[in-house]
Amino acid sequence: MEGPRRIALALGAAALGGLLLLAAPARAEDEAPADPTRGQWDSGLDPLREAEDHVVDAQKWLEDRSKIHLGFGIMKSIQFDFNDPQSNVISLHSLDPDHLSSNLDIAQLAASRPSDGFIPGFGLKLNVGRIAKRTKADWDGDGVIQPNDEFEKSDFDVEEAYLTWAIPEGQPAQGLSIKAGKFVTLLGAEVIEPWNNYNFSRSFLFGFAIPFTHLGVLASYPVTEKLSLTAGAVQGWDNMDDNNSGWSAMGNATYVVSDQVTLAANGIWGPEQTDTTRPKRGVADFVATIKPVEKFTLLLNYDWGHEEFVGAESALWQGFAAVANYDLTDRWSAALRGEWFEDHNGARTGIRQTLWESTVTAKYLVTQHLSTRLEYRHDESNKDDVFVAGRDKATAGQDLIAVAFTYLFN
Repeated sequence: MEGPRRIALALGAAALGGLLLLAAPARAEDEAPADPTRGQWDSGLDPLREAEDHVVDAQKWLEDRSKIHLGFGIMKSIQFDFNDPQSNVISLHSLDPDHLSSNLDIAQLAASRPSDGFIPGFGLKLNVGRIAKRTKADWDGDGVIQPNDEFEKSDFDVEEAYLTWAIPEGQPAQGLSIKAGKFVTLLGAEVIEPWNNYNFSRSFLFGFAIPFTHLGVLASYPVTEKLSLTAGAVQGWDNMDDNNSGWSAMGNATYVVSDQVTLAANGIWGPEQTDTTRPKRGVADFVATIKPVEKFTLLLNYDWGHEEFVGAESALWQGFAAVANYDLTDRWSAALRGEWFEDHNGARTGIRQTLWESTVTAKYLVTQHLSTRLEYRHDESNKDDVFVAGRDKATAGQDLIAVAFTYLFN
């Protein structure tokens, strides 16, 4: 499929073109905080920690000389569904639907550089693994991610490839920044990268209420020290080649109430159905980040979505999720998530239903860059035949346990 390949290569080339724009050295970074994993019971791993220090030094060396920051992350997990589906597919899990899979979750190479004067910056994220396959956009504009399409079914994806430019200091409208290319959505409290979420598994809201990525242009401006605004036009939900001739509007308003509370309102609205611009889809997304003390973080997320003329009627979906994370020690943390999701018309999950889930996750830092997570999750529906069990059964609920290992240099 040459068209999408050319688009992917063009996006990657545009972003990597910033590698040639080596300007003045970046400002020296502050000294890294002390490593909380050193000098403890597992001091036998200190040679590994010293090797990691050399990797970090190389990252800083490159950034000091070019302003380019390189990062790398990799995660491998194994998950067990007590329903034991014969297909090995866990029902209604967006990025983690694999029962006892040996495949890699994700490996990511990331590169970024801020704009410098009138020289643009860039951002690039290249992913491989099963998560890359499941977040892939529609590259040929036919409205579906085709299983028989060689590129769209592959385990490689360009998650982000964009150019950025900020008006230099001292110029009119300084602070205004522009981003153009492929980038992740503004909506939601969770992200594609598993290491940036408190829980291993994704919420129903992440998988069914909002998009993953967009192709388009965004402008951001800090109105005050507390209020910032972002708005722009995108080619809809998860589209690289538009499936209709219409664009969608997307925006964000973030308000820093205090050092402990930040509020964000996000939205997207526009035509999403293939070969027609008449029906519109819209989502309003609200996220509150509350940090009353240093070791405790609470995320609250509400989504409301609506789409016109989905089958015989309009579609409506909504949901709420709360995530609480507490740092028990310098190495141990625990996260608890509770969620409710209502698919009024079955347009998002396939049947009209209400879903609930509760998830508890424990995280342990082996080194500053190597971590492991253990998670238990229970899903429940108000319908009796939603979650696949065994060969030919379906139940109203499912229980899962997962363990994941992550190596990250961000």
